[in-house]
Amino acid sequence: MSDGTLERQHNPPLDSAPSAEKKESLRKSVFGNLNKDLKQALETWDALTEEMSNKLSPEEEQLQEVKRLLGELKSKLQEFGE
Repeated sequence: MSDGTLERQHNPPLDSAPSAEKKESLRKSVFGNLNKDLKQALETWDALTEEMSNKLSPEEEQLQEVKRLLGELKSKLQEFGE
């Protein structure tokens, strides 16, 4: 003691080791879940990309329809010209 005041001694809690283990376990759990979610998102992204790569946009569908109609018109004009 000095000057009539009590000096406090800092003692860490006895259960600090299990607390650190709990924190580590929680951290692993959080990162494990995050990793799982990221893998699932990547798989979904890959599936959607593959699905959409073969799908035509509305503009491309219109272009295909115009080409088809022009082809029909061309064949009818050829028949008319003969």
